[in-house]
Amino acid sequence: MPLRREDRGTYDIIVTREKQKFLINPKIKIIVDSVGEYNIENNSSITIPLTTGAHTLLFSSGMRKTQTDIDVTENMNIGVKFNRTSGEIEVSGYKTSSQTNTPKMSISVGGGLFKNID
Repeated sequence: MPLRREDRGTYDIIVTREKQKFLINPKIKIIVDSVGEYNIENNSSITIPLTTGAHTLLFSSGMRKTQTDIDVTENMNIGVKFNRTSGEIEVSGYKTSSQTNTPKMSISVGGGLFKNID
């Protein structure tokens, strides 16, 4: 049996949430492959161990959702933050491909309190 996790094909995905100064900073929920669930707070990081291959990460906060597909072949860093203008969750990092699914229109009021407008 291999001694290191890397030999077994498991890598660390470090998700870092950027420090943002909003009136309200809700947690962002991360669902991995529709089964694993994590929460990340403002200005913090978490480590998610994933096996080699394709994985889907769903980032959500309330009605805002961003789905990111990643191909894990090594340790990775992923950044996440709220877009101050639209309220969308932005995800970036090496080998990420994201699709945002948010309400039609959002505005920023009160320094980061998001309100939906239909």
